[in-house]
Amino acid sequence: MRTCDTFLPLERSSRREGSLASARRTSLVVHRYHYDALAYEGKWTRSAISSWLQEVAFPPVNYLPQFAPTKFLTRNPFGILLVVKPGHHSPELAKALEPHAARLKDKLKVSFFARTPSTQQLCEMYGVRSSDEFLLIERPKEGGLAKGHSHVPKSPKYRVENVSAADVDLFFKQYESGQLPRYLMSSKAKAEPQIQEGLRELTGWDFLEVVQDPKVSVLVEFVSEKCEACEEFDAAYREVARRVLHRKTQRGRSPSLSRVVIARIDQSANEHTELIKGTPWLRFWPASAMKKPVEVEFRSVDTILDFLDEQEMALEDSEEEPRKRKPAKEL
Repeated sequence: MRTCDTFLPLERSSRREGSLASARRTSLVVHRYHYDALAYEGKWTRSAISSWLQEVAFPPVNYLPQFAPTKFLTRNPFGILLVVKPGHHSPELAKALEPHAARLKDKLKVSFFARTPSTQQLCEMYGVRSSDEFLLIERPKEGGLAKGHSHVPKSPKYRVENVSAADVDLFFKQYESGQLPRYLMSSKAKAEPQIQEGLRELTGWDFLEVVQDPKVSVLVEFVSEKCEACEEFDAAYREVARRVLHRKTQRGRSPSLSRVVIARIDQSANEHTELIKGTPWLRFWPASAMKKPVEVEFRSVDTILDFLDEQEMALEDSEEEPRKRKPAKEL
């Protein structure tokens, strides 16, 4: 059976009859796999029928893993939860998903999906990493921002592996309460940090973890493949990383840059959360509880190091000020 929904007119009147009589004698019914048929009961206008077809064309839960993914993943007004499972779905899991799919039908659809050789390209495109996972892709929030050089994902994603029927309620509870960490597609499997001569290579896995760490200041270079300007700037940026690494070993030097992380992310292969206007692009996150990034326009080694010195000195001064104001304890 095809996964596409089939729309069947039950009765048709002759074209010679008037449009009103035609409307009265024509019925429109949609048949969806695993669900009862639905009959159209609205106004017989093009816009009304089109809106209804858009609404009912996507069942709350699509049970066939061979569905046409573009139907669910592009040009739709809702998000999609891909239930990636090997083989056919279990009745227990489907039963657990149904009430949540019905409750969230206006914002989220659920579809079983199988990771197979024929779907490998789609898995790489959307970030399906295993044969047993939930990948929730929200409807786009950033609108048309993700254009040109920017690699801001249009649709926030959330991913959890090995979800059983008993885990479904908890999954939706954590998602709706904002407890699930956002998933960013990565070029590599999750692994130990890659650091060479002081330069840390970020991926989708650890991007947010690093830039949002309140204990460190992070300078990130955003690069992309086939970027000549990135290749030209590469030597200078690596030298910045080496000098910062050397400064961390010098005692008595102020500021020491001991909490500064020099990082880079290849946005051609990794998703991130930032709006970038071009590559190479530098953005700095100072160490603080409220991580407010700063744009860095400098491109020479010395000017970048001077910038880091100024940022760290200002941070040290801001930390020293409360200690000066603190009254001495009475003896």
